[in-house]
Amino acid sequence: MAHKLYFDNKKTHTLTADDKASTFDSGSALFVLADDGSDYITNEARVTDRSIATAVSNMGANDALLFDFGESKTIDFIAVYVASDTSTNIQVLTSAATTGNTTSTSLITTDLTTGWNFFEFTAASSRYWTLRASGSFAPTEVYFGEVYNIGSLDIKITKPFNSFVASSYDNTEYSNKIDTELRTWEINIPLVTDSDKSLLELLISDYANLHKFVYYDESSYHNVRLIKAPSFNQVATNTFSTSLILKEESSA
Repeated sequence: MAHKLYFDNKKTHTLTADDKASTFDSGSALFVLADDGSDYITNEARVTDRSIATAVSNMGANDALLFDFGESKTIDFIAVYVASDTSTNIQVLTSAATTGNTTSTSLITTDLTTGWNFFEFTAASSRYWTLRASGSFAPTEVYFGEVYNIGSLDIKITKPFNSFVASSYDNTEYSNKIDTELRTWEINIPLVTDSDKSLLELLISDYANLHKFVYYDESSYHNVRLIKAPSFNQVATNTFSTSLILKEESSA
């Protein structure tokens, strides 16, 4: 296992999902996409609005959301946020067009739990990526990306006390409790490849300290923000070092 960062490094948030109907063709053993003339899925723009407050509506069995990235993108995970536990299979499909035959990239049979769910699969490249549901499904946010695997690292974790002491004018001391103890991770990465640097530069430009993403520490997933933009030191040709300072957030 490795420490990882999950974030929308393919700019899914700039797209509007297109609702599709999927039909299984027993002859080719492929799912076939067609335009959803009845527009069963509504509010599909909600899955890319960078908000977990509202979900798509009326997404059921064999309904699908297609994402057109404009050009081929290499992707190896999908992130899905649901507001409640969901027991339905979902499937990631790729295709050569917005309709017609698809290729199954990943069939996910694991139940989704409340919050962010991350599913990794063998990397594939396509312009058109589709999320298909096998039953009732109400995602509030969806994005695709490449996992940022943090290689060799040195981590310092800071966790504040859950109270602080203050004094009044007459030197009376008061102890005040802090509701949530939020950690800070300072992650020193001695070797960053040129391609990894490009991913981190997208994190800096698209997320800055405004948007949350997820840090996985080999045991738990943590909602975090960047405290400041990291700098890169070149240590060899196309090789760099950097430090990330991540602040834990109390919610997604």
